[in-house]
Amino acid sequence: MPLEDQYLTEVLIIFTLSIAALAFCQRMKVPGIVAFFLTGVLAGPYGLGLIGDQADVQTLAEIGIVFLLFTIGMEMSLKSLFEMRKGMLLGGVIQIGLTIACVALVAWSFGLPLPVAVFFGMLLAHTSTTVMLTIFQHRGEMDTPPVKLALGISVLQDLSTVPMILMVPMLAGMDASGLLPSLLTFVAGLVLLAVVAVSALWVVPRLLYHVARLKSRELFILTVISLCLGTAWITSHLGLSLALGAFLAGLIISESEYSHEALSTVTPFKDVFTSFFFVSMGMLLDTAFFAGHAVEILVLIAVVIIGKAVIGAVAVLPAKVPLHTAVLTGLAIGQIGEFAFILSQPGIEYGLLSPELEQVFLAVAIGTMALSPFVVATAPGVTAAFSRLPLPAWLCNGERPPASKPAAGNEGNHLIIIGFGPMGRQMARAAQKAGIRYVVVELNPETVRLEKKKGVPIFFGDAINEGVLDYAGIKSARAVAVTIPDGRTAEHITAIARRISPKCTIITRTRYMGDLLPLYVLGADEVVSEEFETTAEMLTRVLTCYSLPRDEVGRVVGAMREEKYAMLRQVNLHLPRLRDFGASPGDMEIVTMQVSEGAPIAGLTLAGINLRQTYEVAVIAVARGTERLTCPDGGTTIQVGDACVLIGSRKKIAGVADLFRGA
Repeated sequence: MPLEDQYLTEVLIIFTLSIAALAFCQRMKVPGIVAFFLTGVLAGPYGLGLIGDQADVQTLAEIGIVFLLFTIGMEMSLKSLFEMRKGMLLGGVIQIGLTIACVALVAWSFGLPLPVAVFFGMLLAHTSTTVMLTIFQHRGEMDTPPVKLALGISVLQDLSTVPMILMVPMLAGMDASGLLPSLLTFVAGLVLLAVVAVSALWVVPRLLYHVARLKSRELFILTVISLCLGTAWITSHLGLSLALGAFLAGLIISESEYSHEALSTVTPFKDVFTSFFFVSMGMLLDTAFFAGHAVEILVLIAVVIIGKAVIGAVAVLPAKVPLHTAVLTGLAIGQIGEFAFILSQPGIEYGLLSPELEQVFLAVAIGTMALSPFVVATAPGVTAAFSRLPLPAWLCNGERPPASKPAAGNEGNHLIIIGFGPMGRQMARAAQKAGIRYVVVELNPETVRLEKKKGVPIFFGDAINEGVLDYAGIKSARAVAVTIPDGRTAEHITAIARRISPKCTIITRTRYMGDLLPLYVLGADEVVSEEFETTAEMLTRVLTCYSLPRDEVGRVVGAMREEKYAMLRQVNLHLPRLRDFGASPGDMEIVTMQVSEGAPIAGLTLAGINLRQTYEVAVIAVARGTERLTCPDGGTTIQVGDACVLIGSRKKIAGVADLFRGA
């Protein structure tokens, strides 16, 4: 086969396998990076052996990692890094230092040389920003304090790769003969960082300004790519890595006003070439080695996830964050990141990572990435388990206000506003104008400090803790407004607030229509869906474009809104409540089960099945073709093909699964 045909065949194989792997991982809710690793494992020499010349893929991988780090550098921006300095410096430095120290100590005690042990600690100190962003964007929790804190730590880990790469030659040359060249390389790196700072502030913004004035898209694209590859070439000739140069080039461009245009220009290249980097990493994984050491590797994966989660949670405690924030932050950074793969390359080159240790690292890193979404999903259950322990109040509640000072508004009949974002602020202004006494619970200490100076009745606390809600006077409050954007936390707060105060009115915000039923089940009296309200607002604007009278537009939209919320209120009257099942919010599930042919439940009425009393599981809706039965009564007959929506604890729902399956 001609060389050109062979090269094209290999690229086509990678793309075809990647499509199949991405589709599989998407269905399994596993990060896309894992799909590329899987593609590499299948196509590589240790899998099906479909790729004959791995060097070709390695070349594309090097280009991919250059573009990946270039775009990450542009997305970071020195200014945004400065804004995240508190979370990064306080939690990040402690996390990185503790991880390196703990891993190095354990590895050294198992007989690894000290330089290798320290290098392994540097590898494991990294977290995948890409995986973390994918998980929390899917969960709709990007704006929550735990996620912001975890991302700040992850960004600092990414930045720490720069000095770590500079330190690799020093670790490898700890003897007298290799120390001087390593020191010279380190000094060259520091000089390069100074050049980067000067270029970011003065040189590159002016260069891009003159290029943009010529209004040539082709010239702009070539200039941006030349800056990326040129900086990478310089760092490579200084004895550093191509990846480091690309990352620094991205930071340089990030400070110019043309960074967004540059990013949109390079992103298509990055998305294609980056996949080859992760595919090439997957090709390096020896499946025979993994099979021969499967137990040890699986144990190491568990140890790494648990160890990094514990270290991450401990690292943020000095910031006086609540327990659930510390737990979620720790679990979020429990995997190993893509920058660790970048750092591993100079480690292999300088002999700090032997072939056997490289296989262990690859297997553990890929395993932690694949399990990361499932690890993060355990946060509510882990938090609930720790909350039941006799822990100090400061650990559970963070910086809890002194009990001797009563919260504003806890005299009774007041409004409690959970969260002081844009929605919480508007609600507070409206309450003030209407003469309604209110108190705000907010988790951002900076917001609390600033708003207190303005006279706002606000205090720091995590409303997921009963003590904080009690301090806000929930037992005598007339209403609680949960305005936070984090849907999972909102569910927990709603359930806890309802348990403490059965009579107060709870109004909860949610982003998606699909979250309405769970919130009603957990005890909310009213649920406002951003998705539905946005639809109503867009409909208003569309109808206005067609010159309909304002009162007619108001009538149409008002009728739609009233019909929807009236239906939900009616559903709310008949829904089973969380307290009916005696379970905690973290243990509750709402799942859909299809009735198969020959299923024991088919042909029986709900009263005849008696799920609620016998199994402690309730059917809250039935979908039958195009028909939807909400809150079905006992006379409803379950038929083959019905999709039944069930609510109950995970254990109880698992116990009734066989009723819906055929023989």
